[in-house]
Amino acid sequence: MLSIPISILMGSLFNTLCLTGLTMSIDLRGKVVLITGVTHGIGEATGRLLRQLGATVYGVGRDEARGRALEREVGIVFRRVDLTRRQEVLDFIRWFEGEVGIIHALVNNASRNSRYSILNTTLEEWDSMIELNLTAPFLLSQMAARLMISKGVKGKIINVAAIQAYFPLESSFPYVTTKGGLIAMTRSMAVDLGKYGIQVITVTPGPVYVRGGEVPKSLDENAATLIGRMGRPIEVAWLIAFLISDLNTFMTGNEIIIDGGRVISRKPDPREITSGEV
Repeated sequence: MLSIPISILMGSLFNTLCLTGLTMSIDLRGKVVLITGVTHGIGEATGRLLRQLGATVYGVGRDEARGRALEREVGIVFRRVDLTRRQEVLDFIRWFEGEVGIIHALVNNASRNSRYSILNTTLEEWDSMIELNLTAPFLLSQMAARLMISKGVKGKIINVAAIQAYFPLESSFPYVTTKGGLIAMTRSMAVDLGKYGIQVITVTPGPVYVRGGEVPKSLDENAATLIGRMGRPIEVAWLIAFLISDLNTFMTGNEIIIDGGRVISRKPDPREITSGEV
């Protein structure tokens, strides 16, 4: 198990605690975590990190080859599930309830881009995005909450949204709408589940490069963040690791934006982002 100081997350707070002789580390041993969209980007980085920190990780996604590779490489238990197909989600829930039966944290991370405007969004695309970004998180959160309550687990549900919910790109109508709905879902679930000790939090990333490999130099140099580069999936993964740990005890219904200062930057987005290439 890899025990790593969280000074990168807590900054001056960590330094203050060190002065009093108190140090902290993220230890996820004994925790069962379910991550959607585990085969790429933020989901994969999170799954790998949580395994290093000692968690038992179950992951779902559509890329079976990549999922099996993650099973071999780091021990993630993978199940192929297309979250846009409601019956596959329901079948997975029945399997998880029967075969696993306990959960300490759910990370609703899976998503995809959708470059349609209000003028050309088809019902097929609309329904697909609703299923992926709202219905699947609802059903999985319902399952997780019921299991947590039945086992007396004061668990965590993390919903991964996007800053486009506040600052939409052109021709991103279904994506923006559903990500905004996910933020509202977080608040409503927090109201319902707080009395059971279940914390529900939104993580809202800004421009994070999820294509794998090195970030193209030109994209980093032209990133519209105050930090002056694109974000990396592992940076979001560290935030999620802290939020599902026992160090996070008094946050619920809230949203944490991790965007390198994009939402307060006046820089224009690079062409690769406005065109939908990344």
